[in-house]
Amino acid sequence: RFPFYLSSVLCVFFFVYCAIREVIYPYVNGKTDATYRLAISIPNRVFPITALILLALVYLPGILAAILQLYRGTKYRRFPNWLDHWMLCRKQLGLVALGFAFLHVIYTLVIPIRYYVRWRLRNATITQALTNKDSPFITSYAWINDSYLALGILGFFLFLLLGITSLPSVSNMVNWREFRFVQSKLGYLTLVLCTAHTLVYGGKRFLSPSILRWSLPSAYILALVIPCAVLVLKCILIMPCIDKTLTRIRQGWERNSKYTQSALNGKSDI
Repeated sequence: RFPFYLSSVLCVFFFVYCAIREVIYPYVNGKTDATYRLAISIPNRVFPITALILLALVYLPGILAAILQLYRGTKYRRFPNWLDHWMLCRKQLGLVALGFAFLHVIYTLVIPIRYYVRWRLRNATITQALTNKDSPFITSYAWINDSYLALGILGFFLFLLLGITSLPSVSNMVNWREFRFVQSKLGYLTLVLCTAHTLVYGGKRFLSPSILRWSLPSAYILALVIPCAVLVLKCILIMPCIDKTLTRIRQGWERNSKYTQSALNGKSDI
């Protein structure tokens, strides 16, 4: 039940957060009716944000477990109950995240047929025809837009691959090394691509004060906090000096074992 409760809380929070910024704020400041955004625009922000945070939460407990093992110097002590429960429901978290990613793709595909989008395109075309002015082609904007789309496509493809390999019929056909490679290595690559997709989506607006509304930043900025923290911690853990110690601990070595202490004492005597 934890993944469903967590995803529900995230959806409600970000839906209310986006409604405040995109519906209530325009009405209070300019009497602009933007309630139509509640149907597609805001859900299409909430779903990818929830998917990204849930994907990051799939890998965060493994990082916390590694830090705890490094601190304790052994792998034979049990994890706290909350961490153990969190690690056991990672598969469910990932599948719920994949469902939200599917919804994001579907909502994005219907954008061209929305009345609001067709109205803006038609209005812009008529305005250009009346003023006899053409919008210049900006290569940097084209790069940002294409990179944003490419990262999203690649991230969603790997997301699908993770979901397929988690099925019992597929996971039973591969050995542990292959399963671990897909779920760990490709999983982190998926998180990198999806985080980069969100970063590029912000583009030059990422740190611009003009996007603040009532001192509230865009929702996608809040969505980047946990994924970026997970990736930074993972980069620290894979450093050779730390990774070597962690690998030894997971292979059975203990920092404070009697054998280790006797070996260290023997070396000091020599």
